Amino acid sequence: MKLSEVCCKNCGGLLDFDTVSHIKNSRVVCPHCHSIYIYEAKHSDIGAQLELESERMRLKEEQEHNKELWESEKSKKKKNNKNIFIVLLILFSIILIAALYMVTNYVINHRPGQTEISISEKALTEKKVESKKESSGWDASTKTFTNKDGILKIDKAEKSTDFDGKLALKVYFTLTNKRKEAQRAQILFLEMTRVQQKQENTSNDLMYAMMPVNKTGSPQEKDHLNDNINPNGTVSGFYPYVLENETDPIQILFQKDYQTVDKYEITLK
Repeated sequence: MKLSEVCCKNCGGLLDFDTVSHIKNSRVVCPHCHSIYIYEAKHSDIGAQLELESERMRLKEEQEHNKELWESEKSKKKKNNKNIFIVLLILFSIILIAALYMVTNYVINHRPGQTEISISEKALTEKKVESKKESSGWDASTKTFTNKDGILKIDKAEKSTDFDGKLALKVYFTLTNKRKEAQRAQILFLEMTRVQQKQENTSNDLMYAMMPVNKTGSPQEKDHLNDNINPNGTVSGFYPYVLENETDPIQILFQKDYQTVDKYEITLK
């Protein structure tokens, strides 16, 4: 029950009672002069029953709150256990796959009637296969040089004169691009070869020669050096060089990774 309109005996101020108990005496303090009063509980059966019901509801709410906390903890624990199970399952699957892979390799490598090859023998066999696959080098019978970048065939070499009327040499070629990207013919040719004139004391690399042009400014003969060769594409053209003299022989040095691996000598006529 709620008390109201009760005045303090000391200051006459209105006392503000809390909800008093029907079972225990209540302590009331004046908000103005702070006088203390003891309110004697009226032991009403109905009031006591209401108070007990209120206490029961409070305990029930507390139990439900505790139950919710317990359910939350249980759910978290269950989720953690599920995650641990998934991780363990993944690890087990990886181990199982690795074991199956090892067993399969062992069965394949130890089939009845199969000869076991040592690591050194395998490496030697693979090296032979790779060497055969590349088929690189100079073939004098076809005048063809092959490396991993391209196939270069020397068609012929003939003397000529350049734009200024000086001695020149035109090396005619057929070039195939083995790379995965398109390559400019002049760049691929220079990466695969070096052309020198072999004299008594020196063998100097020959310089590019400017060839004569028509009155319109176009070259008298197209050299195809500026052509872009597609992967596995082939073009034919010539590379002009300035000769140091018209008698000493010409040697074409063939290169692999910018290292000379073979050469072809041409006698000038």
